[in-house]
Amino acid sequence: MTSPRPAHAPPGPRSGPPPGRGRPNRQQQRAAATRHAMLVAAGEQFAAQGYHGTSLNDLLSQAPGSKGALYFHFPSKHDVAAALVEAMITTWEHVVPAAERNAPDPLHALIAVTDVVVARLGDPIVRGAARVLRDQVLETPTLAELSAGWEADLARLLTLADQQHLLTPTVDPRWAAHELVASLAGRATLLESLTPPQQLWDQMNHFWTGFLPLIATPAWHHSWDITRWLNRPHPPTGLHQ
Repeated sequence: MTSPRPAHAPPGPRSGPPPGRGRPNRQQQRAAATRHAMLVAAGEQFAAQGYHGTSLNDLLSQAPGSKGALYFHFPSKHDVAAALVEAMITTWEHVVPAAERNAPDPLHALIAVTDVVVARLGDPIVRGAARVLRDQVLETPTLAELSAGWEADLARLLTLADQQHLLTPTVDPRWAAHELVASLAGRATLLESLTPPQQLWDQMNHFWTGFLPLIATPAWHHSWDITRWLNRPHPPTGLHQ
């Protein structure tokens, strides 16, 4: 599943023009598009076969472009794995701020964040990165580090909800964040073969309809239009810079 960048995460492979060089030219744009297509193909391979079950020849056979182009962008299979995780982390940094800007309160933002996470799991880059993390390919970031960072982000939203008197007095925001991450991560692992993850979307809707009455005040829950919410549009699948 998707997760935020820990403070000590390495910068990862460069995915754009060097700072201060202005807008990329057509050649740079083509190179970036080729690199992205290679990551998509590699993500599909890793998600289906695992990092250790995917050979370099598998990547070469599925990657768009030439063997030389693949080696130009990624000198090794390990570099491909690191680039997948970096792409997932980089795009995550925009998810929570966007949800906060567009939601009427922190609880609605919390739900919006998990909606985006579920939608992102339909992207091969995210699925491949998640498999890389589960296969413990990288020394850092680890799955535990990223999960802790994501849990901290959600705990912050829940703390804001508590400060706005949207949570019942007995609810610990950190506990609620942990339960949410565990629930989503467990369901995502069990259903990872589904593309797009419609069943995960349905299951998380079911989770929220049971979990929100436990943590939200009766006043907030009474104002929540559950019928309209259940019929909300599915966020677009994929990563957005």
